[in-house]
Amino acid sequence: MSQEFYISGVDFDHSISVMDREQIDMLLMIDDDDDDSTSLVRELFELFQRESSEKFKSLDAVCEANDIEALRKIAHFVAGSAGNLGLARLSGFYRGIEQAIDNGTLTDLAQCAAPIQTAFREACEAFAAEFSV
Repeated sequence: MSQEFYISGVDFDHSISVMDREQIDMLLMIDDDDDDSTSLVRELFELFQRESSEKFKSLDAVCEANDIEALRKIAHFVAGSAGNLGLARLSGFYRGIEQAIDNGTLTDLAQCAAPIQTAFREACEAFAAEFSV
């Protein structure tokens, strides 16, 4: 786990695997009729990257403005999508951000953008390497 994933007030299980192979295997089974059984996974990953990147366009401004609700919406969207795709650690980290906002333990967003983006980038790099995307 990268030290850059740390955000004061955010707690999550650092031992979570980068990828949930059971979730990914379920997606692969859905796409079993195709000659290339990873085509659906690749398509979903590309959609995930595109939609998440769109959400992240406002991340720096959201954190600078300390807009807690806007950050919660971004984290919620990406956490759900990441979980569906099998990116377990990323989903867990972003769910931790949501919970910290809900619990009031994350109130200063000044240092949040970099770890949020680093976690996303590292998860995407691991997924892309695994599936040759």
